[in-house]
Amino acid sequence: MEFTALTQAIAREFASVAAAVLGGDPQVTAAAADGSPVWVIRFTVQGAATGAASLAIPVTDAATFTARVLGFDDEPPEDAITDNLIESAKQAAGAFNVSQGPGGIRLTVVEPAVTMAAAPAASDWAAIRVGDLVVRLATSGGLEAAKPAPGPAPAPRAAQAPAVPQNLDLILDIDLPLWVRFGQTAMTLQALSRLGPGMTIDLDRSPEDPVDVLVNNTIVARGEVVVVSGNYGVRVTEVVSTSDRIRSMGGLN
Repeated sequence: MEFTALTQAIAREFASVAAAVLGGDPQVTAAAADGSPVWVIRFTVQGAATGAASLAIPVTDAATFTARVLGFDDEPPEDAITDNLIESAKQAAGAFNVSQGPGGIRLTVVEPAVTMAAAPAASDWAAIRVGDLVVRLATSGGLEAAKPAPGPAPAPRAAQAPAVPQNLDLILDIDLPLWVRFGQTAMTLQALSRLGPGMTIDLDRSPEDPVDVLVNNTIVARGEVVVVSGNYGVRVTEVVSTSDRIRSMGGLN
């Protein structure tokens, strides 16, 4: 992927995130360069190409965007603006990564957002419109072809994953309950009997640890908690092998 195509894709995905939160159809058009102060969100680029990219948003546009998303009547505080920009950028990066497939470019947001006196001179400017809201974006950075990694040694035949049954289509439309587990702990019956409103249960889990996604009491994936349109969600960061997931969901032997 050429860098211009990457910057255009970042702008489109960011516009889609804004539209999902605010409602409406996003529009992305070219915009004139702006020399005003900006908030900058940085990305690392890995996969089919490596490098870095950045997304700059004028300070005034960032404040207006955050006020719309979070419902502020006045200008939002700085921490609310940075949190909103980072979360929106993560959602845009996640959507981009999904569109690329397993062998494509991967974007990762580098926290925190930072301020600059102006966007880099070589930035590509665009304007996204959602309803009557217009937010200007400036994208910049560079890419280079990734060096091919040495291929893994072939696994012994006995260690290969079992083949997926050919009659799997017969069960693919079955609904299965899915749980997200934030943590777990063990309590004595005495401690359990003393539970009451306002008490806190320690789940022995760090806020940075991934949450577990389970089907039939079997972990099928892990991920991080996100907020999408005011609802909790989980961005998957790790999955078990395909055959193991199918076995856990279908009860196959």
